[in-house]
Amino acid sequence: MNNLFFVNINKKIIFLLMFAFCTVLNAQCIPYTGQAMTSGNTYCLNGTLSVGANINIPNGATLSIQSGELQSVSIQVDGVLEIGDGTSVKSTGTVKVGSFGSQKNSKIKLGTKSFLSLVGSVIQEDPTFGGFYPGTTSVIEMGTSSVVEICGTFTQQSTTYPSVEYVGAPTGRAYCIAKADVSGGGGASIISDDSQIVTIAMGSVTGLGMGNASFCGPNATKAMCPALWPNGLSEDKSSCGNAPSIINEIDGFCTKPGASGTPDGFTRFGITVQQKSKSWPESIPNGFIAMESKNKGFVITRVQHVSQTPQPGDAVTEPKEGMLLYDIQDKCVKLYNGSTWKCAEKSCND
Repeated sequence: MNNLFFVNINKKIIFLLMFAFCTVLNAQCIPYTGQAMTSGNTYCLNGTLSVGANINIPNGATLSIQSGELQSVSIQVDGVLEIGDGTSVKSTGTVKVGSFGSQKNSKIKLGTKSFLSLVGSVIQEDPTFGGFYPGTTSVIEMGTSSVVEICGTFTQQSTTYPSVEYVGAPTGRAYCIAKADVSGGGGASIISDDSQIVTIAMGSVTGLGMGNASFCGPNATKAMCPALWPNGLSEDKSSCGNAPSIINEIDGFCTKPGASGTPDGFTRFGITVQQKSKSWPESIPNGFIAMESKNKGFVITRVQHVSQTPQPGDAVTEPKEGMLLYDIQDKCVKLYNGSTWKCAEKSCND
């Protein structure tokens, strides 16, 4: 009797081990080589792959680009397309996110410094059937310093939720760039609720609000919004494939060693809330005014807006060379060099 009980216990243990083993196998990522995908599976790409046919990611399936780049024609995303950190997807056709009235969630998710660049159009379908079936979404989620570059048209059908969401670092940015016309479903249809999403619309914009996105457009040019315009983005609407250059330029800056030599003077005037020795500010070489605080900021003049080339309607009517201010609209510190206002940027001033 005891032996029989022991055998039964062993059978249960074996069954549980087999179940766990099968579960692990099913949870593994299936290498993606361009094959048809089925719901319930996750497919992974490591390396560069060019697929000459249309790609369909069904609801319940995930295609994860873990390294390298996926090159495709058209892509239908009813499940999840994950473009991992530092990876990319290029398409020569149309990318559709979701299916109208499907009542199923779908999304494209971009990681840090990843990009989606396509010659064709992006269509964000509305699974809620115009809000008749609320609770489902088809969205693009963007990570820190990621880029979506759409050289064709961008169409958003939803009127009940934004099509682009930011999921990166709070202090970061992501760039959603449309080089052709942009359209929405009207009503409450907006691009994004997140200010970290920088939207550049180089064509017309109809039926679509900007929400809280940092917006430049319609018919955007670099002169229109220099503080938002990313380095590496061409103003030529027919120039596609700028996304890699944009990402390479993000956070790019140079540093130079300080000038060496004997000081030719010392600071005579200082403002501080700290306890200082009698030698302060005379101990600071080559200064005019010294200001110090461990927990207070220096607030310079804030104005609504000054154009790159001074215009009659600017906040400052007669700027002087060397003038410095903060432009509220363009969200940057600007310096007037005698002919133009320029945002202070991290770069060498050669």
